[in-house]
Amino acid sequence: MPEPSLEVLAAATALAAFVAGFLRGSLGGGIGLALTPVLTLALPAQSALGLTGFVLILADPIILRYYWRQWDRRQLRLLLPTTIVGILIGVWLISGMPDHQLRRLIGSVALGLALLQLVFLTTRIRVGHHGSVSAGLGVLAGMASSIANSAGVMLGPYLAGLGLSNAAVVATGGAALVTANCLKVLSYWSIGFLTWRMIWMALLALPLLYLGSWLGWRVNAFLPRRLFALVLIGIAIAGSIKLLLG
Repeated sequence: MPEPSLEVLAAATALAAFVAGFLRGSLGGGIGLALTPVLTLALPAQSALGLTGFVLILADPIILRYYWRQWDRRQLRLLLPTTIVGILIGVWLISGMPDHQLRRLIGSVALGLALLQLVFLTTRIRVGHHGSVSAGLGVLAGMASSIANSAGVMLGPYLAGLGLSNAAVVATGGAALVTANCLKVLSYWSIGFLTWRMIWMALLALPLLYLGSWLGWRVNAFLPRRLFALVLIGIAIAGSIKLLLG
């Protein structure tokens, strides 16, 4: 895997830290959907996944502090183990995949999830409290997390469809992915997607992560979620198409 230059990596890390913090604190998802295709245009696909994944585990404690105990316990019990299963399947799929193939896979998954998000936005969806549905969604979300850091795109609309509040959606999705994100990052390290240089860059960008998280938390209650989500979908579609066209 080719190493990006220090300047490119620093700029990508700063962008990833602020955007990840803001989106995690405000919407609870959409981070990988918007960030991963964009970062992959400047970084090797493996580096984009590893960097975004590590930034996300740095954001997890911050977000849980803001939304502590506001999660839905039943959904959390169902999603915690199944997202881990999905992570393991996803990492197995991308391990050893050449950069050009991984770029196309990320582009395809991100494009599919962006279109799915568009369907969720334009269709009024109400779902029942079915354990099997939550469990199956957890596996799919874990796979989406491994391949494109996009688990929140699947969990957010589903949890909102259960009638949970904005805060409960962010808290439940965030808490469900804490363990899975740690496992994902360890897996990224084991297959060479994450390096010490990326880790140090992400740690240096912590102030931007905190700033983005605080801003996201502050605007959570009154953010025009539909309009903001449409902007993210537009970014994701444009980046995905660019990756697919190569």
